[in-house]
Amino acid sequence: MILLTGFGPFMDVVDNPSAALARELDGARVGGATVVGEVLEVSYSAAPKRVIDLARAFRPLLVLGTGVARTRQEPQLERFGRGGTPVGLDVKGRCPESLGEGRYECSFAAEAAAALGVGLSEDAGRYVCNAWLYSVGRGMKRPVAFLHIPPAGMDPGRLLKGLGRLLPLLRG
Repeated sequence: MILLTGFGPFMDVVDNPSAALARELDGARVGGATVVGEVLEVSYSAAPKRVIDLARAFRPLLVLGTGVARTRQEPQLERFGRGGTPVGLDVKGRCPESLGEGRYECSFAAEAAAALGVGLSEDAGRYVCNAWLYSVGRGMKRPVAFLHIPPAGMDPGRLLKGLGRLLPLLRG
């Protein structure tokens, strides 16, 4: 099983393309695995907690988060989730003082970006997407990655093909 998450609306993003991607691929099969798509609330605390709870229950081969990055033209896989002080209120009107110390490094980021056919980014920002990667990555023993997509979205077929190339790398 692959757990694929996207985010719901926030700020001026009414139709979040990451939510559409998660819904579109929910139930798809690739490389002998079923994709379970989950749309999350744009919340510093609720989103990571929901993902960690789902991953502990289902033990996926991969947890892949997606979120929209309004300044990006192409999808990019994030290499790091950083602790520290986030910026901006979530949909609950909250912003934590700190996510914690240090960082989470996606150890297979370069291989995953190549398999998915996307770029690699060193900066997940300082909003909920970064908090998701930092918290989920540090809170689990499973492969965790985060993919930022542009406002125009990402072709679901392209992501599914990329996941098909990535799974053999994760299975070893």
